[in-house]
Amino acid sequence: MDPYTQPSASNQSASSDLCVVCGDKAIGKHYGAVACNGCKGFFRRSVFQNLQYTCRFEKSCHIDKDHRNACRFCRFQKCLSDGMRPEAIQNERDRIGSTKHRKRVSSRLCGQSEPQLPQNPVAAPSASRRLLQMLVDIEQRIANSQTMNRLLREGVECKSSKQRTMNSIIGWASMLHPLPEIHSDDRVLLLKHFLPCFALLNVVQKSVHAPHLLLPNDEILSLSTSHIPSVVAIQSRILEELLVPLRRLRADEAEFSCLKALILLNGDVATLSEQSKGKLREARDALLKALFGFFNETFSALDASLR
Repeated sequence: MDPYTQPSASNQSASSDLCVVCGDKAIGKHYGAVACNGCKGFFRRSVFQNLQYTCRFEKSCHIDKDHRNACRFCRFQKCLSDGMRPEAIQNERDRIGSTKHRKRVSSRLCGQSEPQLPQNPVAAPSASRRLLQMLVDIEQRIANSQTMNRLLREGVECKSSKQRTMNSIIGWASMLHPLPEIHSDDRVLLLKHFLPCFALLNVVQKSVHAPHLLLPNDEILSLSTSHIPSVVAIQSRILEELLVPLRRLRADEAEFSCLKALILLNGDVATLSEQSKGKLREARDALLKALFGFFNETFSALDASLR
């Protein structure tokens, strides 16, 4: 029997409202089999990222909803044997371009309908979704700004990469609450403190779907072409500690935007005024609550806890 195309006996006998892989409550048929949200997401990530798993035992681990994360190798094999088809995910990938991906993220955040009806439709977007959508809108407004694109790409207007990045930060932060409201000295201090993190996150976000590190001006940084040991070491750390984990999570625009905002809204910078610290901490707490709320609304309890 071909496990990629034929359902197993367990799939045939399973109740239609239970996941054929782990027995948890199913949310419908996905990639050829009735599956829960957790197994659907696990199978999709595994195939999309071509993840390779190993079993520490005898490749016969029991998979159920309480132990499905104990062995990813056996869980993936059970997905295959119970009818999930990798080619269905490849077809999905081929249909989705980068523009459609951005629109899908935006509509998901806004609570708008997609071609497939959501399992738990809501009448209006939650406060969590509205706040994260605001961050995505700010990012897209900056990205679509002709002036900002020129500043980021042309060395004539900006003499250094640091200055180009600072221009991007200023444009972004000027629309982020409560930055416009705090004292100008505190604002400058905060932006300078945030510059290295913002620059790094921009590179990681730009590179998350690329084989190499991409700079804001679209120049490529590749380990194979770098000959300076210190540069190679930095690139390796970025890849191993940031890019690979974020690729594995398939972090989207909303999560990247939120991460940048959380780092910027740092009320613990020592020399800030107490008034500014209070405003920043209040805004950061609200954003953290919105992010947790968004995860709980969007993912299963387990997947939300892993992000």
